[in-house]
Formats: sequence, structure tokens, C-alpha cells
Amino acid sequence: MASKCKTEVFFIVDGLRLEAQACLLAPSMKENLTPDQTGVAYVREDYCSELNDMTSEILDECEIEVRCIPNTDGGHEPWGAPYPHGNKILAAAAPRDCDVSVFIDTDTILAAPVDFEGELGDALIAACVSDYAASAGSDEDWAAYYAAFGMEPTTDRVQYNAGRRITSFPYYNAGVILFRERDEDGKPTGIGESWLEAALQFEREVKRDYSRPNIDQFTLPILGYLRGAPVKSLPQHMNFNIQSFGQGEGQRQSIVHYHRLGILWAHQRHGRQALERLISVRGPNAPDEFLEVFGAIAKRKRMKHHLWAIQEEAALSGESA
Repeated sequence: MASKCKTEVFFIVDGLRLEAQACLLAPSMKENLTPDQTGVAYVREDYCSELNDMTSEILDECEIEVRCIPNTDGGHEPWGAPYPHGNKILAAAAPRDCDVSVFIDTDTILAAPVDFEGELGDALIAACVSDYAASAGSDEDWAAYYAAFGMEPTTDRVQYNAGRRITSFPYYNAGVILFRERDEDGKPTGIGESWLEAALQFEREVKRDYSRPNIDQFTLPILGYLRGAPVKSLPQHMNFNIQSFGQGEGQRQSIVHYHRLGILWAHQRHGRQALERLISVRGPNAPDEFLEVFGAIAKRKRMKHHLWAIQEEAALSGESA
């Protein structure tokens, strides 16, 4: 019998906002990762000592391994200027002993188990098409981006998931990215390293104005063409944006992307489940502890309807016991 594909699912923890998000993401991973899947939190070397005790303990309780992003002990190298979004690319380029790597933004929740190997299939890289064109750039922009790599613009096009659902050059949301670490012969693919090289070349060579935070998303499709393996478009349930699509009644939602905590708390199901999972890992006082540690960014007022419902049901359960 062939051995099961080994998958590592990794995310970034850097700063209080991402710590708060990690405390909600980790319990969802504990509940939904399968035995062949492991979770990893990457932290900048110059931030490791700053991690809050609650964050460190929840990551440990959820069996999420904490790793330092190599060569991040101060400064912004290898980038020409500070680029916090680049932490995901630096982490992607770090060595991992697995067959498939999955990067997920920290402001996501795993709502169900996911067969990442199956979703990737025969592709080298996979991601969801972006929801909107707002930050994607014009055709002229893309021509300049491809030219920076000595390439003609691709004739391939994708259709955005929201808004007017217009057609555009391939452009993907970098909040969920699947890529193969080893080919079928066990040889390393070097995808993470190639993505870093492409991002640095983009920063160095593109002279046209562009949105700097989106270097990751501009280079992802270009990376696919450089490697002769265009990025596979994943179904929307793999990166379901509740900021755009709200409750999403009747729509499959495996990985939920909420962007802001207030948006998560506004969701009837996922907001409630995020708190319930936190309680299951940390105990009944977990919401109070969460508010004490992350109160400045936790959106307390928007949490309260979930907290009241949980408390009322706990009281009723106690009365009936």
C-alpha cells in the first residue's frame, strides 16, 4: 500500500492582531486536521520572545509547532524595503519535510476537514481566484510585470468570484496556497524558494507603480508560468470570503477567510464555533482571557451575542443536569 501523503499547514504569527487570530485558528486546526496533516506557526526571529503566554499555550495545546522564519532577526532583508506580507513567502521558502505544503492566512478558520492532497491533484501550485479586481492591475500593468521576467503576457484568463465577475489575467488570493514540496519521484520541487526569487525579482525589476502589499499575489501566477505549471484554480470553498459573501447559506465553506474579527463575530455559525472551539481547548474562562489579552482588537461588543448564547445554554444545561 502506498504511504499517505504528508501535509504541513502553516501560517504566520507576528504582532498582537495575528496572535489573536492564531488563538482562533489553532483550535479549528486541532479539530479538523487529519492524522497525515500537521500544523506549523512561523514566527519572526525578532518576535519569538514577544509571544503572549496565552498564544504560546494555545498553540502547544493544539499541537501546532512553532518555528522561526530564518534570517529575520531584525531589519527587512532580503526585501529592498519593509514588506510584512513577505513573511509568508520567507516561510514558504523555509525547508519542510512533507509532500504538500499549505499556506493559510492567520485570519482564516478551518470549518471542516480538507483533503489538501486531493484538492491539489496533479498540479504544482493551487489557489483560489481573487474575489475582486480592485488590486489586480490593468492589462498594461500585467504586461510590465511579465516583461520583468522576460516573458510575454499569458493569454490565459480567469473570472473573479464577486462583484461584476469580470475576466482578467490570472490573479489569485494568496490567503490559501497549496504547493507540492516533492514530485512523484521524491525530488524536492523548490517551489517556496522559487516564489521568493520571483518576488525579489519583481521588487527589483518592476518600475511601474503597483500596490506593494500585493507582490505575493502578482508573482504567484507568474511563478506558475516560470515553472511551466500554471496555478490551478481551487473551488471557492477552499478560501470562502465571508467579508464578501456573508453567511453564505447553502454554500460549501471549508476554509473561511474573515479578514477582520468584527466580520467573524457577525457570522452566525463561524463566529459561534470559533469561540466554542477556543473554550474546548482552553476551558470556560477562555473568552474572558481572550478579551483580557486582546481586548484592544477583539471587538468585544460584536462578540457579546455569541458569548451570551453560550452562557445561556451552559446555564440551561446546568439546570437540567
